[in-house]
Amino acid sequence: MGKLDRSLYGVHSSVAQSRVIPSELGKRWLGDWTGRGAWIGPFARTNRAGAWQYQWHAVSGPQKETDMNDTSYPVTDRSRVRLFGGRGSNDKQAIHEIIDAALYGVVSYQIEDQPFATPTMVWRHGDYVYWHGSAGSRMLKHVSQGVNVCVNFTLLDGYVLSRLASAHTLNYRSVMIFGRPEAVAEPAARREQLEYFLTRYFPGRWDEVRQPTEAELHSIIMVRMRIEEGSAKRRAGPPADGLAIFGGEALYEQQCWAGEIPLATVALPGRPAKRLHESVATPDYVTGFARRAGYRTPAEVNAHDGRYPVTVSETEMVGRDIKRFRLAVAAGPALPTIAAGGHVRIGTVLDDRTREARQYTVVDVAPDGNWCDIAVLREAAGRGGSRYLHDEVEVGRMLEIEVPENEFPLDPATRHAILIAGGIGVTPIVAMARALRRAGTSFEVHYSARGMDDAAFVDTLREICGDALHLYDTAADHGARMRLPELLAGRPAGTHSYTCGPAALIDAVVDAAAAVGFPAACVHHELFKAPAPLSSDKPVTVSFVRSRRELRVEPGTSILDAALSIGIPVPHSCKRGECGLCATKVLGGSKVSYRDRFLTDAQRSNEALACVCVCWAEGESLAVDL
Repeated sequence: MGKLDRSLYGVHSSVAQSRVIPSELGKRWLGDWTGRGAWIGPFARTNRAGAWQYQWHAVSGPQKETDMNDTSYPVTDRSRVRLFGGRGSNDKQAIHEIIDAALYGVVSYQIEDQPFATPTMVWRHGDYVYWHGSAGSRMLKHVSQGVNVCVNFTLLDGYVLSRLASAHTLNYRSVMIFGRPEAVAEPAARREQLEYFLTRYFPGRWDEVRQPTEAELHSIIMVRMRIEEGSAKRRAGPPADGLAIFGGEALYEQQCWAGEIPLATVALPGRPAKRLHESVATPDYVTGFARRAGYRTPAEVNAHDGRYPVTVSETEMVGRDIKRFRLAVAAGPALPTIAAGGHVRIGTVLDDRTREARQYTVVDVAPDGNWCDIAVLREAAGRGGSRYLHDEVEVGRMLEIEVPENEFPLDPATRHAILIAGGIGVTPIVAMARALRRAGTSFEVHYSARGMDDAAFVDTLREICGDALHLYDTAADHGARMRLPELLAGRPAGTHSYTCGPAALIDAVVDAAAAVGFPAACVHHELFKAPAPLSSDKPVTVSFVRSRRELRVEPGTSILDAALSIGIPVPHSCKRGECGLCATKVLGGSKVSYRDRFLTDAQRSNEALACVCVCWAEGESLAVDL
């Protein structure tokens, strides 16, 4: 399924304004078409090609205020990732992975009226971070008094080159943590932390070097900071070309290269210092540093660029307008591990004959990585990518694919899975059912389609699931409907639900889970369509107050698209009500019909915000601050 991915120029910003408008050049919030989807974590380097891959276990919509627990840090206004909330995480493992990989952090603090940001070597031990330096350090003297401090860690993953000069940006992973440092006063505690820091990446080295004396330990300042709050964020994917804010589809006519230049941290071979004793050989902690730290070696960088040439070896219609493609590796290494819920990115050609990468769920993959299956729904009213694959790509055709991060993984803590699918959303559910069966984990599948001719992989699901498959034909007489509250109520601990389908299905699952007390952290979903207008929607007259414009908007056209059509710039991203980028203050008019999954109840009432990509008015008028 092709997915819309949105991004930020620059890096992590937790304390954001409740609404954002385009600002000076180079400081815009941007969005982009890509196959890489939302932020995911915690991190696990599993790609055989050396690329980072991630898993995300408990993110569903925006971060809400929480307390610290064993798996996550608290979230308040200062640490919440408000915009692109789905790209943020307060998961401890996700945050720890970035801190540990960054090696240094930037400590931000204020002395009187002057702010400072000091880069320094930082290491983590549990829920604390430590740093040290000379007793004459102004920064250390100040922060050791227990003042409020913010520490940022950033990993750069690539340059992003747009067809538009002002839309060039970076891909990154970043963390912001907050706390109040305190001095590590006891020499023994300082010594213990120095040993921990040194042996983390260089085991055995502490016993080889000269130990610090008491005088040396007294000559430094060491501080530690408990992570009171923290959040992680990442941007990934190609440029934002094609959005209306940048001129829309016309930008594709700019005949210049656009895309990503990936960056990677590479650990080169160790270089010995002068005058080493002749008996000293290069130790294992030097030769094995890259592996231990999670970095790449020159050999790994040169071995593979993450693109895989494949041949279409089979095609099969698996439902009305749904075609399965088997993509067999044509040359080079096998595909990396593609866990259930994963995707591949594949190049398509649109109706205007421009190329565009689309992302499709992997339905099945060979154990040895020599082939994978995807399924594509032919969309007659689309932009042509799916029609290109259906009509022009035949058996024997050579293609090139990439394997991005898994956006919709199974949580390893799942003891029983409730798999829910609607329409073409069945594709990741098939893969999940197959993986759960192989792992011996119990599961059940609930699949809804408008007629069994429109359902895909029904025979495959019957073979995998047996009696655990429940089909709902909504087109039949007295069409069957899922009774979601009954489906989710009274489940034992360790039960997780996974839903893929249209917004209405996902909303129904989320609402039912909340109604019966099913844990929100155990509700996972992936959306493939924007919410459709309601049959009760009426035309609305929208006043764009700051622009002094007024427009009558018909159902089926969003307020966002209406604003863009008359030249009113509105930062936006997903157009599905998930990212919050288009959240705008409502100044008057009728009551708002909220249809997003981003804003909190407080933001809707106290701040009177609305995501104009999906909201509507219950009456005839609406006034917004645009």
